[in-house]
Amino acid sequence: MDLRVFKQLRENYERFIANAEKAVNEDKAIDQTRSIFFDRKTIEELLAKTDEKEGGLKIYLGMYDKETANVRGEKEESEDYIGKLTLILAASNSNSSTTDDSWIRNGGKICPPDCK
Repeated sequence: MDLRVFKQLRENYERFIANAEKAVNEDKAIDQTRSIFFDRKTIEELLAKTDEKEGGLKIYLGMYDKETANVRGEKEESEDYIGKLTLILAASNSNSSTTDDSWIRNGGKICPPDCK
């Protein structure tokens, strides 16, 4: 992918999501998720569960709420994630859906707050 297109896609999203946050949440608008990092180990563990030719990752979009923010395991900061967008990675063969918990991962490093 051309780096210029990559940057434009990110800018489009950031502009849209900032406006949407303000429109929906008004004075309670949050600084929404800009990126999520998953380490190589997590990705390789999921890919290892799939078929060598037909396998891959399905990426689902989600949003934390009061009940799900604490699944990150960071109890002291869990409220910071309420309303944040997240990605759920699921190992998949031929774009199929899974019913096995071990084929699903969440908990990547969300920016903000974990930006570098």
